[in-house]
Formats: sequence, structure tokens, C-alpha cells
Amino acid sequence: MKIVKQLLCLAFLACGCLAYAQTEYSAQDDGLSELLKQRAQQKVAQLTDNISFMADKSKDLKTREFYKKMALKLFVAEGEPFEEDGVTNSGVKMETTSKYRKNPSRKLMKDYFNGLINLRYSKVDIQSTKVQDIKVSDLQKIGDNQYVCTAYFEQVFRGFRDGVPVYSDRTKKKVKVYILGDETLDRMEYLVLLGDVTALETLPY
Repeated sequence: MKIVKQLLCLAFLACGCLAYAQTEYSAQDDGLSELLKQRAQQKVAQLTDNISFMADKSKDLKTREFYKKMALKLFVAEGEPFEEDGVTNSGVKMETTSKYRKNPSRKLMKDYFNGLINLRYSKVDIQSTKVQDIKVSDLQKIGDNQYVCTAYFEQVFRGFRDGVPVYSDRTKKKVKVYILGDETLDRMEYLVLLGDVTALETLPY
């Protein structure tokens, strides 16, 4: 599994990287592996925070659109099409379900965010797993200095009309996380980016 070089270069220019002073480090080293998993936790927590802010009707539209832009920067190609394994992907996607609809629906992340901003509730409250409680799988090597892992979290959604809760659920989700290394003259730099989000189970809340 390989992200095209152009995407990797652009991503490093657009986002902050995690740098190490010695090139012989590998993400398989226990200490570095755990640190990168913590970075994955932080990226997912940033995503869930931005989702909560986008849905918050107490914030004006311009502010919620700002959080949408910030959230898209967390993803591969910022939600735009990218190439993987020689195949063009239309963009990272979000799966959604509800307690009335068990079959998941898949949307481009930017379309999901647009829908989130325009939800037809007078108030929306979304709470997610705290950063330290986000579970992250072991790193899997997919190429030279390239790894993937999976992060697991829960999201509680509550929608209100005129101050009265009219819908709520709790969804278990997982998100694919890419960790991309770039070896410079004196260090290895790692960039953490999010991929598709999958809905695992939705329950009443």
C-alpha cells in the first residue's frame, strides 16, 4: 500500500511533522512506536473536537466552516482525491449509521462535514472518547518508512429541538491512520494522517 510521492511531499509541506535526530530509528522500536501511537490518538482527538465544534449551533456559520477546514487538514490529501496502490481514490470517507438504520452510509469526508454543519436541529451535542482512552492497534509496515494502524473511539450524538432531546445514539467507530516517514540528512520525520472512518456499531443512548 503506497501513497504517491507527490501526495507525501505536499502533506509534509502542509502539516507539522514529528522529527528525530537519528536516521537509524525505526517505527518498530518500542519507544518510537508508542510515541507514534500517541500521535495517532492526538490526531483522532483533534478530529472529534472539530466534529463537535462544527455541529455546535451556538457558533456562527463562519466559525463552523473554519473548523471544517481544520478537520480536513488532518486527512490524507485534505479530503481530496489521491492515489493509492495505483488506483485513484475519490477521497477519504466517513461511514454513518443510526439506531434506525443499521446499514452504513458512506460519504466523502467533506460532504459529511457539510451535512454536519447544516443538521436540522436547534441544538446538537456530540461527545467523543477522551484522547487517552482512544485505542490504537500496533503499527503495520506497508512500505519503506510507511505504516498504518487503526484507532478506535466512541461518539455520542444528541439532537435537540426547542430544548427537547429528540434523537440520541452512541456509535463505535474506527479510523485508518497513515504514518509516513521521510528521511532527511540528519533525521527521520514522521507525518500522521487520517484515512477512512468506519462505523462499527450504533446503539441507543
